[in-house]
This record gives sequence, structure tokens and C-alpha cells, in this order.
Amino acid sequence: MNRIVIIGGGASGLCAALSAGNNGAEVVVLEHNDRLGRKLQATGNGKCNLSNAFLSDACYRGGDHGFVDAVFQNMSPEQVREFFTGNGLMLKEKNGYFYPYSEQAASVVQFFASRLMNDKNVTIRLQAEVTGVTAGAGSDPKDDAGSKERKPGFTVFYNDRATGEKEQIACDRVIVAAGGLAGENLGAGPLGYEIAKSFGHRVTKLFPALVQLECKGAGTKAVSGVRADVRLRLRVQDGNRKQSADGNHKPQSKASGLFTEYIESGEVLFTDYGISGIAVMQVSRFASEALLSGGKAELLLDFMPGLKEQDLFGQMKTLLTAQWKQIPLEDALAGLLPKKLLYKLICEAGLDATKRAGDIRDESIRKLVAMIKEYRLTVTGTKDFPSAQVTAGGIELKEINPVTLESKRIKGLYFTGELLDVDGMCGGYNLQFAFATGLLAGRAAAKQRK
Repeated sequence: MNRIVIIGGGASGLCAALSAGNNGAEVVVLEHNDRLGRKLQATGNGKCNLSNAFLSDACYRGGDHGFVDAVFQNMSPEQVREFFTGNGLMLKEKNGYFYPYSEQAASVVQFFASRLMNDKNVTIRLQAEVTGVTAGAGSDPKDDAGSKERKPGFTVFYNDRATGEKEQIACDRVIVAAGGLAGENLGAGPLGYEIAKSFGHRVTKLFPALVQLECKGAGTKAVSGVRADVRLRLRVQDGNRKQSADGNHKPQSKASGLFTEYIESGEVLFTDYGISGIAVMQVSRFASEALLSGGKAELLLDFMPGLKEQDLFGQMKTLLTAQWKQIPLEDALAGLLPKKLLYKLICEAGLDATKRAGDIRDESIRKLVAMIKEYRLTVTGTKDFPSAQVTAGGIELKEINPVTLESKRIKGLYFTGELLDVDGMCGGYNLQFAFATGLLAGRAAAKQRK
């Protein structure tokens, strides 16, 4: 028997299945949903940004960067894209971002489903809710899964939700590609971590990443729904330990303690609970991690990053003292920022929006300029896993072989994708990692000798 059971029919599991099947193994995919790739179909607002031409250490967070490097040295983004095109999925590039040519995530799911359904080596079992995995083919669930003298192979236990029957399947190897906690409404859950722990693996703290931030002071109806292009800085102070930063994210020492600063630019969206947008999500995992440790986090927003403070002061003073100096302040500055946001900033700067523009003193102008260039929000929390795009934290990387994704504790057991202590930025990086680890695990498991 050369049978591989893959737990999870998402991005990583589907790649593992196709890879293992192409390498001649008998593959059984157990997926607890009633269809494959539910989370995959929702990615990129339904467009599925599945890869990126740019790759560096700064694109990934979490555990050991050496692990990520080893994964991509053995399955590069170019090789992942070649896997798709070589199996018949056409891709297109937009500014370094890769999508299926249709720009529909459903096309990627259809691609996997059609290839796997027509692969005589692969069996798909939907509505198969895995309840446990034990070491030893045909073993009893009560057996010690970590026993050094275990029988070869594994037994995977699951409930067939369609029939209500309890089932089990014996196999030589198991690839756990069950995904993380993010996207609970799409079927995410703790299964993969529970399996890892049952075999003695350590799992780090888990918290939401690529997620919206809850902020004190931002959640007002006055600005909810307002969008703005900003340069934002997230400043965090860890409650337990000093934080390190990567790339251009440099730590800053302050009188109140050591702060680390992360910088992003892009569109933000004010909401009734705080703030969202890609720029916010890119830095959210650092805020989440700091708050989890009992630390602090704050956002500093620059609403006019293209102008220096003194230049903005000069242009604003000209506006307020020109021929329309008789009109109200908020009207004189119309077009500077979205109306609701401008009114909020004027009020928070202590100014009267209805006061004549020509009557605004230089001191007051400088207060408004300072508010526009550095608007502060205290981050009080993040939205939870149902709203997050990815899980930060996971199985400790030192316990996994980065070339094969095989457990260093249990031969024949593999873990892939979001289950590992690796999380990427927006831009296709998390899918890129999921696909790469799935392909490596599928190939290694298929070629592994008994």
C-alpha cells in the first residue's frame, strides 16, 4: 500500500493532492465542507491573487525566516506558477500580482476539482469530518500515538456527515492541510493544531492577522464609511519583551519604553468600530501581537503625505487669506480632504468650522496642520478570527523539515500552509506559501519509501 490521506481540501491540501497523485501515490482527500476550496474561492475579493513577483524576508512574519527561505529555495514562486500553467491554468500579471486569467477565484477551485476528479490516483471525500489521527494502520484510537514502537502507517478517523456513519481509513502517510483559525464562517477551525499537539508538537500563541483594528476615537458615526489615502505608522510597545523589526521597520527608543514602528501607505477606511483597509491590515498582526502580550499600540495617520508640514501650512494660509476669506473655514478648505473627515479634524484641532476663514490665526492653522499630518488613534483591539484573512502563530517551525514539510517527531506525518508559524502580507503571499508547502509535502510523501 502506498496511500496518502490529506486532511483538508483547501489551497495547500489541493496542491498536495495533485502533486502526490502526479507522483503515483494513492491519495484520499478528506474535506469536512460539502465542496472543495471554500476559503480559496473567497480570496482576493473573489479574484484570487495567488502569487507575487516580488519576494523578500519582509513579506513573511512569524517564526524562523530561514524556514521560509528553505521552502522557496525548493519550491520557488516561479515553480509554483509553472505548476499551475503546466497543468492548464492560465495566469495573468498585474504590477507583479498574479491572478487566474479569468480573475475569478472560482476558476482556481474548478481547476483543482476537475484535475483531481479525473485523476485515477485521487479520491475526494466531502463532508468527511476528521475526529483524530493515530499512529499505526488499523490501530485503536486509545493507542499512544507517540509510541516509539508503533506500527507502520496511520489511521485517520472521521464522521461521514452525509450518512452519519463513523469511518476510519488506514494509510502510509498523512498530510495535515486543515488550515488555521481565520475564516471561521468558511469552515476554519482548530483541527490541524489539535492533531499536531496529539503527536507532541508545540503550537505557539495564535492570533488574527490581516485583520481590521478597533480604535478609540475612530468609531464615530461622523466618519464611518470615509476612505482616505494615508501614510500610516503603527507604534507598538510589547508587554513582555522587546520587539525586533524587519526591513525598513526600525525600532525607536522613547522615554516611556522601547517602541517599534511599522510604516505603510495606502487607502484606509473608517468604520463604526475603528479602521480598516489594506494598509491597516498589513500592520495589524504587530498590533495584535503587542496587545496579546499586554502591550500598547497606536496609529499615526498622515492624511497628506505628499506635503511637508511647513509647505502644507503655507498653502493652507494662502487658501484662508485669499479672495474667499469671508467664507466659513470648512468651505475655504473644501476639497482638501473628504468633507466628514475634514470637519472632524477641524473640530478636534479646537477650531470652529463655521468661523470666517480670514479670521483664523496662524497658531490655529498650525494646530490643524499638525492634526492632518499626525492624527493619533489608540488601538484597543482587533476584529476576531472570523474577520481575519490569516492566522498568526502556529506549529513551531523547528519541529518541521522545511524541504519536505515532514514532522521531525513522527515519520510520515506532514503539516502545511497556515498551520505553520508563518504568516504573510497581503499580495498573494499566504497563498504562495500554502501552494509551495502543499506541493513539497505531496511530492515528498509520494516518493517516501516505507
